[in-house]
Amino acid sequence: MMLLPSVPLEQAALFLDVDGTLVPLAPTPEAVYFDAELKELLAELYEATGQALCLVSGRDQCSLEQLCGSLDLPLIGCHGATIRLLQPALQWSAPIDFDCHQQLIHTCTQWCDTKEGVRVEPKSHSIAIHYRAQPHYRAAIYAFLTELVEVYPEYVVVAGKCVWELRQAYFNKATAIAQLLQTPPFKDRLPIMIGDDVTDEPAFAWTNTQGGLSVHVGSSTQTCARYKVASPEALRHLLGRWLHLANA
Repeated sequence: MMLLPSVPLEQAALFLDVDGTLVPLAPTPEAVYFDAELKELLAELYEATGQALCLVSGRDQCSLEQLCGSLDLPLIGCHGATIRLLQPALQWSAPIDFDCHQQLIHTCTQWCDTKEGVRVEPKSHSIAIHYRAQPHYRAAIYAFLTELVEVYPEYVVVAGKCVWELRQAYFNKATAIAQLLQTPPFKDRLPIMIGDDVTDEPAFAWTNTQGGLSVHVGSSTQTCARYKVASPEALRHLLGRWLHLANA
């Protein structure tokens, strides 16, 4: 890993994952929250980047909006399936076969109902199965979802931290970030992607091809990110330092 340079925020497009990146992982997605200090930091970074800051998450847009509360930010949700911009106002979502998706949710829910401690999280464009409370189910969940994608080949199985996710194959965080970088205020800026998980790897790889900065949060060494910080707390310190330099 290289030494992370100081970043001129006025030239940057900042893309931030949420769970495990801005905030520590929690037993359930519902247990995560943004404290007042984090909201203030994000608001100041949003202004320092000329509003070129976007949260990039596997959560769906509704969940991201609940986390942000009164803090309005651009959002990429469901691993790139949805985009919300504020200036200019834009709402975009990947096309999806609603009936097919609902059938998959029903099938996954039925299967998980027989597995104590395993829970389904239905989203607008994906389906997550969490097994943090019962890690021995990891292989069984993967086998179940692999069988499903043989029937529904437009979906892929994606690994996360104590979660397997079923989502459509033709989008990811990288495709959404590439789309945003064609749009003001993100256009013609240095992309900076910060994340912690396997689902962030396509965005890291794409950012590298664009000469941007890819930053992995956490202890894993299996990443194509070129820079690293130890934890969400360390990331807050880093972002605070960039902000201090921008305001100096």
